[in-house]
Amino acid sequence: MDLTMMIQLEKKIDQLLERKQALEEQCQQLLADRDRLLQERERFASEVDRILAKLDGLDQEVS
Repeated sequence: MDLTMMIQLEKKIDQLLERKQALEEQCQQLLADRDRLLQERERFASEVDRILAKLDGLDQEVS
């Protein structure tokens, strides 16, 4: 291989490594977002269950 091809290959490898790093960072951010959303969903479900239990209690008082 000549020098020009080696330089082009090296540049391409550097670009791919940079892209890999960016994707890994994006993956970490998405995982953190997913964890946050799962916790939020759990809190929301608990709140809905609490409200439904109160409504059920009111329904039993009325009956």
